[in-house]
Amino acid sequence: MEEKKIVFVCTGNTCRSPMAEAILRSELKRLDIRGAEVLSAGTQASETSFINPKSSEVLSENGLSLDNFNSRRLDAELLKSAYAIVCMTDALRDWLMELRWSVLRKEGFSEIENNVYSFSEIAGYEIPDPYGKDIDCYRRTFALLSEGMPRVVEKLFAVEKKEKGEKAKPAAGADAATPPAEKKRKPRAKPRRRRASGNAVAAKAAKPKKKNAASGKAKSSGKSAAAKKKKTEGERK
Repeated sequence: MEEKKIVFVCTGNTCRSPMAEAILRSELKRLDIRGAEVLSAGTQASETSFINPKSSEVLSENGLSLDNFNSRRLDAELLKSAYAIVCMTDALRDWLMELRWSVLRKEGFSEIENNVYSFSEIAGYEIPDPYGKDIDCYRRTFALLSEGMPRVVEKLFAVEKKEKGEKAKPAAGADAATPPAEKKRKPRAKPRRRRASGNAVAAKAAKPKKKNAASGKAKSSGKSAAAKKKKTEGERK
C-alpha cells in the first residue's frame, strides 16, 4: 500500500513547516495511524538550508526533533503526488491551489479534486512567520501548531476510518479544542422588596399619626351644627 504524502508548506521551509512536520509525525505515532508520509517544503526554499536553530531548540524543549533535515523546494512533482498540502497562510493556499491545477491540467487531468488547504480553514487561524523574531515567538508558533494539529488529523484521517467502519480515535487535545456549548441564561429574578429593620419598625410605631384633615373638618362641622340647633331651641322657649 502506497503511503499518502502530507506536505506542510511555508516560504523558506526552515521555521514553521518543519515544526509542523515534526508535530504531526509525533501525533500519528501516538495515535497509531499508519500509511502516511509527512513532509514539509517551501515555495522559496534553498536545498542547502537547514532547520532554523530556534525551531530546532523549541522542538527539543518539547521532546521532538528532525534528524538530518534539509530544506526542500516545493516542485511540480510534489504538487502532483501529495495526498494533502497544508499551507501556513490563506494567501499561500490560494496561490498553490491555482498552481497545482495548472500543473495537473498540463498532465491531461480534466477533473481535479482539491487537496490544498490552509491551516486556517482546518484549525481556525493562520500561522504567522516567526523568522527574525525572538525564541518566545517560536514557542508561540509551536503552541499554535500543536493546538490545531488534532483538527488536521481529524480532517485528513477521520474520513478514511469511517469508510472502514472503525471508530476514529480522539486526537490529543481534541476535547480542549472543541468550544463548550453555549449555556442558556436563566430568566432574571424580579427585585425583592427590602424588609425594614427592627429600629425602623420601632421608630415608625412611635411616630404620631397625622389626623385626617377631611375627617377632622367633618367632626368640627357636626359639633357646630348641634350647638346652633340647641341655641335656637332655647330662644323659642
